[in-house]
Amino acid sequence: MYLWNRQFVVDPGKFFEGVAGIVEVTEYLNSMGTHKSDVWLPAMVGTVGAVGVTTRTESLALFDEERSAAFSDAGFQEMAGRVGNCLAANPEDTMWRIAHVAGERGDVPAVSSVVNWDAHPAELEGSIGFAIGMAEFQHELNGTTVVVGTSQWGRPNAVSMILNYDSIAEFEAASDAVLAEGSFLERLKGAVGRPETIQSGVMRRIT
Repeated sequence: MYLWNRQFVVDPGKFFEGVAGIVEVTEYLNSMGTHKSDVWLPAMVGTVGAVGVTTRTESLALFDEERSAAFSDAGFQEMAGRVGNCLAANPEDTMWRIAHVAGERGDVPAVSSVVNWDAHPAELEGSIGFAIGMAEFQHELNGTTVVVGTSQWGRPNAVSMILNYDSIAEFEAASDAVLAEGSFLERLKGAVGRPETIQSGVMRRIT
């Protein structure tokens, strides 16, 4: 299983037009093939104007085939052009291979918190192992499904933890429970990765 991610940054002055356009393009593409993409916005924290689009896929070849076919579609070209006029920067794509799931993957969640970082190539195995350990710890503590992904495409030697929730309230309660348990900071001492590359955010699905 893979998770494809496209990160947009919309011009703040064209925010609502840009978000509506990205949703329109995403729903149009969903109608053309077997893959379903979802649109996300930051919830409380993150870059103003950021919009994410994610797709789960079992086959890179099939995903590429379906999305490449859209480039010859006149409707897609027209909608994508309008979105392009609303962007503050070029979109950035990454592809993540799912290395581990603590819990049941289930349907695409309503809210996700995401933490990712880069590892030195020689420490990538240890970094993935640390992420899996933290994922299992959090799942066992409060039942949160945690997905661990790794990337060599778009962001080499990167590791990601995606924690899935039904609501912001559930995210808040689970986060509080982790801190209240008492071992979180001690566990962080075993982290493997480049700390200056750590990124985190909370995203809400809008489609």
